Amino acid sequence: MPKVYVVTAPARIRGIYTSWPACEAAVKGVGGALFQAVASREQAEAMLRGEGTTLTPGLWAFVDGNHLGGVGVVIVQKADEAEESILEEGGFTVVEVLAGAGIALLTSKKAIDDALGRLRNVLAELAALYLALKLCPEGAAVTVVHDYEGVGAWMEGRWKAKDPVVAAVVAACRALIDGRRLRAAYRHQHGHQASWAGRDDFAAYNARADALATKAGDGVR
Repeated sequence: MPKVYVVTAPARIRGIYTSWPACEAAVKGVGGALFQAVASREQAEAMLRGEGTTLTPGLWAFVDGNHLGGVGVVIVQKADEAEESILEEGGFTVVEVLAGAGIALLTSKKAIDDALGRLRNVLAELAALYLALKLCPEGAAVTVVHDYEGVGAWMEGRWKAKDPVVAAVVAACRALIDGRRLRAAYRHQHGHQASWAGRDDFAAYNARADALATKAGDGVR
């Protein structure tokens, strides 16, 4: 289903736009404009009514990584409508996450650096997944929220991991799930939104994981 774009402020440009060029033309140069892409017109209409997108009860792991080797993870427990807490969060480097993990083809810092130079953000995104699976409470059911589609696609078997390093990290993540008795589901989230039009917990926590990854990656420069 094609995305639509919703603008909630200011009042003179509030509305639903069916394409990014139309939305961009409306918000460009407008101070305080709040806008974002959403998956459906129904969601856009709900946001215009002031209804936000909130986490449902459960355990959520927001993961992100970047081409510099920064990794960000935020683990959120949503108990009910009133109770929500961050169990774990942090920014790390790919080397910090994968060194000593015993993953085939990534048994040294040089091997990890070489793989990062070739795979760039892909390796960092998978490292974020690996870290999140280590940080989740053992035996938990968790939904991993990722902005790189390959995370869920490889783990669910919708994409075949043709690169040997990618295949090795995916296998290591699956082994973590089995060894720690996790039940993992995956949700793709449109990433790198500088703003959103109303309450959107998924966009907010994704941005938080992205900021953690960016800070960690800046330290690698």
